[in-house]
Amino acid sequence: MPLDGFTLHFLTEELRRDIVGCRVEKVHQPSKDELVMHLRDRNGAKKLFLSASANSPRVHLTSRAPENPAVPPMFCMLLRKHLSGGKLMAIRQDGLERVISLDFECTNEIGDIVTNTLIAEIMGRHSNIILVRDGRVIDSVKRITDDISSVRRVLPGIQYEAPPRQIVPAGVRSGAGARRREGQPGAALQEAHRRAGGRVPDTHPGNSMVLRERHRRPLQCANRGRTTAPADTPLPHKRNA
Repeated sequence: MPLDGFTLHFLTEELRRDIVGCRVEKVHQPSKDELVMHLRDRNGAKKLFLSASANSPRVHLTSRAPENPAVPPMFCMLLRKHLSGGKLMAIRQDGLERVISLDFECTNEIGDIVTNTLIAEIMGRHSNIILVRDGRVIDSVKRITDDISSVRRVLPGIQYEAPPRQIVPAGVRSGAGARRREGQPGAALQEAHRRAGGRVPDTHPGNSMVLRERHRRPLQCANRGRTTAPADTPLPHKRNA
């Protein structure tokens, strides 16, 4: 299942509940496009898996322990240097963009407290994992030069630029309109439901089994005890005598 903006929204909410406040114990890079971060808090150890592979980019918790190379890659060593011992303070998603930012409070070489941000861009073959501090790229899983992309570069030392924003489907607001209100479901999802008359359109990119199930339950409760079907429910065909 591809991670679209809606799926990533719910995933981000779950990750906030599960791992914000954890500290980084270890970082492994089992393959060139994959990372496994070993995290720990008072509830125990957890593993966060991040992949920038073209065919299956994703971010999620995992219980598996993939085999690691005998010699850690350079990017893995860099992450260990900048993130080991750091505390995960926040997980952010800009509206419904397919980008997750993980903010770690860390101590630099001279003992100062700094914020290092690990950014996972989940965008198919353009996916990437980038380490940023103070708005500048420290390094990334994939270095993007002018020869590779004429849109944006991703290289150590340059200013980080977010990917071009995706086209937001009609009826969905990004930015402030997609931020989660305390005690309420995602505002973007509420807005999409309102514009669609309370239903998730079949053609909408967020129309997954999960979203349809979330919407179906209130409808079933409202119709419980009724002898007539809702107006938009097709009636069964009558058989000829």
